[in-house]
Amino acid sequence: MSHPPPSDTPRQPPSAILIVGAGVFGLSTAAAILSSSLYAQTQLTIVDPALPNLEQGKTDETPQYSPSAHTASIDSSRIIRPDYANPAYSDLAAEAQKAWRSRYAGEGVYHESGLAVVAGSKGSEYVEAACRNVQDPRRKTEDRLEEPTHVERLDSPQDIRAILGLHPDHSLRLGQPESEHLGRTGYINRSSGWANAEGAMRIEMRRILEHRRDPARLTLRRAKVDRLLFSRADSERKPSVTGVYLTDSSCIEADLIILATGAWTPSLLDLTGRVQSTAQCLAYLPLTTSEADSLSAMPVLLNLSTGCFVIPPALNTASPSASPILRSSTATYDEGAYYTHHLKVAGHCHGYLSPRPITVATPSSKIRLCPSLPSSSPVPPPALEGLREFLCSIFPSSSPLSSRLFSFSRLCHYTDTPTGDFLITYHPEYENLFLCTGGSGHGFKFLPVLGREVLKILERRGGEWQRLWGWKDQHVGEWKGDGSRGGETGELLENAMKEGGERERERRSKL
Repeated sequence: MSHPPPSDTPRQPPSAILIVGAGVFGLSTAAAILSSSLYAQTQLTIVDPALPNLEQGKTDETPQYSPSAHTASIDSSRIIRPDYANPAYSDLAAEAQKAWRSRYAGEGVYHESGLAVVAGSKGSEYVEAACRNVQDPRRKTEDRLEEPTHVERLDSPQDIRAILGLHPDHSLRLGQPESEHLGRTGYINRSSGWANAEGAMRIEMRRILEHRRDPARLTLRRAKVDRLLFSRADSERKPSVTGVYLTDSSCIEADLIILATGAWTPSLLDLTGRVQSTAQCLAYLPLTTSEADSLSAMPVLLNLSTGCFVIPPALNTASPSASPILRSSTATYDEGAYYTHHLKVAGHCHGYLSPRPITVATPSSKIRLCPSLPSSSPVPPPALEGLREFLCSIFPSSSPLSSRLFSFSRLCHYTDTPTGDFLITYHPEYENLFLCTGGSGHGFKFLPVLGREVLKILERRGGEWQRLWGWKDQHVGEWKGDGSRGGETGELLENAMKEGGERERERRSKL
């Protein structure tokens, strides 16, 4: 059940807005506010540990922005697709993709490689619905490359091998049915692709910094928020959030607080049964220049049964190797080969939970909670084994890629909701607090249009999205998402790490 925004929410633009968080949700919202004449007199402050400091009135500075490698929106690559089972998301993603083509392709960060969406024993219903939506004739426009062959059905594992450029007799060597890892059926949408996530976020920050010449409008603050600042309720009004305390004990106040804090949101607010952080696993396989050249024409492959996907390398200057999280392992010489590029393989699964006891501030006291939050843990060995099995279903045993060691791996933290819908709404219990979170692993692709939709909801004219992304009753039970996530639900990161340790001890005992 969705709840409407508070009826007493001010209609006039606030004189000061504070956005906490500089990921996709935060920066896209900031860019929309700064571009709107309605907020011409509004002072906007953005606070995030990864931001450059830009004080109000400092117009001669050119801050250097280095996106945080810890957010879900920052990485070498993110899938850009209108391939959704829900027609509303499919339509909005198709609109966003127009901007990816026009605004970002020329910057070298958007690549229309094609996307193969496949499934084995699970996930086929989502695949069929997504295929219908991307073929919907009412969405044909000149700039969507709607040739009759832009979507092609894949009716067998042999068809999937063919579009990946694999030999038809290639089979899996690890004991599980090949069709589960590579997929049994699906389709390829040749007008989908991927984007260099860090490059896109730098472009978004560049748009925001264009407004630094107006000293009354924009302040950037490199800082970490510790807790929310409340005013107490009285007989006439609910409690209000008036600002935030920073970890250095200072505070920032504003008329409206927008929390765009992603997977860290449950550390600031009780969102039990509504938002939780899950850890996804990703790894990079080093490639030589010739290997990267041969794989660059490969489409993105997304298996909705296993939750695994692979994104091809880029050959231009916006290569994934430019990402700061990979620089330490890029252009290395090992085992007689000079590696210059990377192949990304990762999970879009239900993910690992990492519950942690914390204290969260409320208007009258502090409460003890145990939400799932981001972890600094390495990738669990069982997850790396799953990614390896996926690679072995793609590359034959004769290929060195099937056994080459990963050069880098890390956890990527999603901000999940029970249904996979975003949470973009006024908080029903606190005045002046607006939530902008719950990306659920699929928010990045909406970067070009998300801020516009956030402003509509902020101004209480959000239509269908205001309902879909609104405050809902607390969910109890299994979180199933939107049907696009593979793997098991409810897995604990701690247990996966213990399992990996036990396997390693067993292996060493046999040496």
